[in-house]
Amino acid sequence: MKKINLIFFLFISVFALAQNENIDSLTIKMCSNFKQTIHLNDSVRIKILNEEFIIPYLDKFSEKDREKNIDNLYFRFQKNCQNFREYLYRVDPPKSDNWLSLEKRPQVKVTDKEISQLKKLENLYYFEYAGEKTIVKTNSKYWIETFADGTNSKLYFNWISHNKFELEFIESNNVGRKNFSKKGDKYIYEVVSKEKDYFWILVTIPGQAEILIFKLFFK
Repeated sequence: MKKINLIFFLFISVFALAQNENIDSLTIKMCSNFKQTIHLNDSVRIKILNEEFIIPYLDKFSEKDREKNIDNLYFRFQKNCQNFREYLYRVDPPKSDNWLSLEKRPQVKVTDKEISQLKKLENLYYFEYAGEKTIVKTNSKYWIETFADGTNSKLYFNWISHNKFELEFIESNNVGRKNFSKKGDKYIYEVVSKEKDYFWILVTIPGQAEILIFKLFFK
């Protein structure tokens, strides 16, 4: 997931927070504020977040600590706040139809045979929100991702029902992924349908209502 330029660039440029247990509680408070200011201009909403939450907290840290923790707060805020992700979707929409945001859950049309086919596949890929290709290798235990910049993520991979699987984050050396997720974070994926060379996959974050689907391609 990439950072937003223009006005949002000013927002993330002041982000700094030590990686500790306080970051999620802070982003939850920020999310509540962001939801309450939905009637205001975007630049005003960002300014309020900076003045009421970000800058006061950052004053507790040295300049060195601020610089190395910019990404952490940005991506955890994105992960913990559906309203913020919806804002990002609006100001910087996907570059293709590989990702779609839906208002209601789609009808599941995938067949038993198609699910069996997917479970046998070990080489997959999908396109990031910004268009970069991510390679996926799977086995009975792990889901390994290799990103366009050569970095990787490792997650536990477990089928939890007929057409649903769970990914549990283990580790990553990718800037976005290692800051968006922390060890033990879980994500539920539901196989919705199969097309010629890809599956439509619905992804949800437990406890959040946002509905996103993406294309998972197979070779």
